[in-house]
Amino acid sequence: MPRLLFTIAAAASGWQLYEGQYGRNWFDNLGDARENAKLLAATLHQHHGIPTAVVIEMPSNEAILLARHG
Repeated sequence: MPRLLFTIAAAASGWQLYEGQYGRNWFDNLGDARENAKLLAATLHQHHGIPTAVVIEMPSNEAILLARHG
């Protein structure tokens, strides 16, 4: 089963959280985006067995892995 990525990317004056390729939520600060993404990823894996990961997309086009489940 492919891993579902939760990606956090800088947006105009905050942070956009994507679930796969779809925009899910927008946050004013990075800490809130991180906590929300980690909770969503952990819960999805725990309850449905879907492998997940949380990454932050940096302006330099690098991705930093924050969490991985499954």
